[in-house]
Amino acid sequence: MDSDINYIIQESLNGDKNYQEILLERLNPLIYRNIYKYYNYGDPIIQDLVQEGYVLILQALKTFDKSRGVHFLYYIKTKIIFFYKNHYKNNHTLTKEIHLTEYMDQINIKHNQIENNSCTLENVIKKEFIEELLTNINKLKLKEQDIICLYYYDNKSLKEISETLKIPYRTVIGKKKTALKKLKKLFRG
Repeated sequence: MDSDINYIIQESLNGDKNYQEILLERLNPLIYRNIYKYYNYGDPIIQDLVQEGYVLILQALKTFDKSRGVHFLYYIKTKIIFFYKNHYKNNHTLTKEIHLTEYMDQINIKHNQIENNSCTLENVIKKEFIEELLTNINKLKLKEQDIICLYYYDNKSLKEISETLKIPYRTVIGKKKTALKKLKKLFRG
């Protein structure tokens, strides 16, 4: 088996298209295993990610440098791991920032409504509180911001938050508790 895969890799590196297809089939489990670390089985993006994995492997066949003394399987495994990790991180962070921006917009609308009302002492206090709350929420880590927003603005349960953010339930509880402690410290500041 080991010499078999080495032969397939060698022929693939030499440009044999048939062996490149065989290599892609052999590396399928590696591709899927790394995709499923970050995405659910039914996600529509899975097939696109598989194709991107194939492209990554084919490009790696062209850029692989034998003189470095690293086996091709180790080289491609490392590239695939970091490719999918970075893909998830970049896309997941972007959606989280958009999600948080929506909450901040809602708070700003409420803030502006207070500002447009008569300047009673109560409205001035609410306005100052909201400004300080926005400032302090922005100082939290992204996951903590998401948990606070989902819990207090969307009225989601901790279990729903766990499913939405794809993190363990106990982690949600811990991060919520930590975020509230940080907010209390920032308000006492």
